[in-house]
Amino acid sequence: DARRYTRLRLVMEKVLVTSTSESQREDMKSVFSDMFEAHPHLGDLFDEIYPQIEQQMRSGITEEFELLAKQNEINEKLLALEELLEAAENGGVAEAPPTVRPLPEGMTPEDVLRRQTHELKQRELESLLAEQSGLEEDNRELKAAIQEQDSQMDASTQELNDIRSQVQAAAEAV
Repeated sequence: DARRYTRLRLVMEKVLVTSTSESQREDMKSVFSDMFEAHPHLGDLFDEIYPQIEQQMRSGITEEFELLAKQNEINEKLLALEELLEAAENGGVAEAPPTVRPLPEGMTPEDVLRRQTHELKQRELESLLAEQSGLEEDNRELKAAIQEQDSQMDASTQELNDIRSQVQAAAEAV
């Protein structure tokens, strides 16, 4: 891992520790003070389960941080930055990392951003269309299953009506 990424992770952990401190517990408890006054046993229960809440919050935030860092390639970018800084400190010229490319001839940064945005939107559209297609197929299957169940219910209803008619006829004959 890049040194800066390790430091970033340490800062995130320090923020988590600070934000889930005892004062945070009391702040959360004060939100429900009316309920705790009306039902004192809930305050004791809250005190018992708060460590679990705190742990769940920490692990959820940590997982989300790691996911975002991975999706955005933060570690790789920080490693590339460290290489560039080290090369600059040594007086050498480092090659640009593969994620940094010169602008295409005749394009402004805005043009590049528009093109990237367009490509991202195209990929998202394709993803949404694929999802829509899958949902439509699921809907067709569910509709067919519902129609089959309706047919079975109609047949069962007809069969019950026939039996009821036979029972009524038998009852009238008696």
